Amino acid sequence: MMRIEQAIARAKEQGKKVFKKDIAARLWPDSTTAAQQVNMTALCNGATARISPEWVNIICEMTGCTADFLFGLSNE
Repeated sequence: MMRIEQAIARAKEQGKKVFKKDIAARLWPDSTTAAQQVNMTALCNGATARISPEWVNIICEMTGCTADFLFGLSNE
């Protein structure tokens, strides 16, 4: 399971304004807002069957975290 919510919290501690809806809009730009919300909830809850490497890059870029942190391999 990806630590998206923790990455967002760390970004906020560092003064970045990052919201799940903004991440979802970047991950699924062609989807409706409702579909983006459902997909983001599934991703945060670990219910997503497939995670694209591009998604990891976008989430890391927007939150300022590393992929290792996102997947729980490190706390930095």
